[in-house]
Amino acid sequence: MTARGEEGGGLGRVAFGAVGGAMADVVPRLVTYPLETLKSRSIVTPVLNKQLKLNKDPAQLPKPRLAWRETLSRTYQTLGLWRGFFPGVHVALLGTIPGSAAYFFGYEVGKMATAGHSPAVQGAVSGVAAQLIANVFHTPIDNVKERAQVQESVVRAGGQKRVYSTSELVRRVAREEGLGAFMRGYWRGNLLWMPWSVLYVSGYEHLKRSTAEGVWTPFEDSEDSRTLRLGACSAASSAAACVLTHPIDVLKTRMQALPAGLVPGNGLGLATEVRRLLRAEGVSGLFAGLPFRVAQLSPATVMTWMIYEKLAERFAG
Repeated sequence: MTARGEEGGGLGRVAFGAVGGAMADVVPRLVTYPLETLKSRSIVTPVLNKQLKLNKDPAQLPKPRLAWRETLSRTYQTLGLWRGFFPGVHVALLGTIPGSAAYFFGYEVGKMATAGHSPAVQGAVSGVAAQLIANVFHTPIDNVKERAQVQESVVRAGGQKRVYSTSELVRRVAREEGLGAFMRGYWRGNLLWMPWSVLYVSGYEHLKRSTAEGVWTPFEDSEDSRTLRLGACSAASSAAACVLTHPIDVLKTRMQALPAGLVPGNGLGLATEVRRLLRAEGVSGLFAGLPFRVAQLSPATVMTWMIYEKLAERFAG
């Protein structure tokens, strides 16, 4: 960014954060959505197999761990392109606009409030502010989107009679579980995405400044390499944040994606669920779906922040 952007700006900068953030996140979300779907299914498959194996012929249960190529091939052959990789994508995109606008609004507010502080402090405050605001919009969307993503797995495991349309799914959840079900996992979402945002934004801002000052120079110092430098900073920060926060994502996804009461103990508390998970699946259960999450979030954040930075340059210029 220019000096004006780094100094925090004013109300115009905050307004740009809302509009620019919404514009920057739509395309990356759509492009990487299939990996997000596979991540959600990978997270719930082990617990479905454990709890519902008596309801089905074991040979028909979803496989907990498959090679990438086999997972992609089997998903496409069994469900096709749309049902296999894009269930609930319209819900996700609908929520991306207000959620991303709120996130970058909070990000710019945090930067404006901490102008002049170190990158670590600025990144931490910006990340927390961004997530607290954005998660109000993301939580109900995540509940519907993740249920849509794993419906096929739940049906094959015998936990649901058929796959419902989005409108049917929303009505069914509201009728059987109440409107409060759409906010299920809000605090877990904050527990997940606050640390992720702090780790990511702090790492991103630190690496970005390090490359600008010549401390860390993986590419030649030229104007043409700026895009590559920003991409490298974003990808590295995102991957590290994913690994460190993934166990919480496993617990959050299982709570939101699986119907209430389907899995005993689901939603009773983090400590209880961690103990159950470790007994049933071991440490590897805490990292179910991690490769898909890293593969989805790293390029998504690279695309989002590169688009956002380019928009910010135009705004500041």
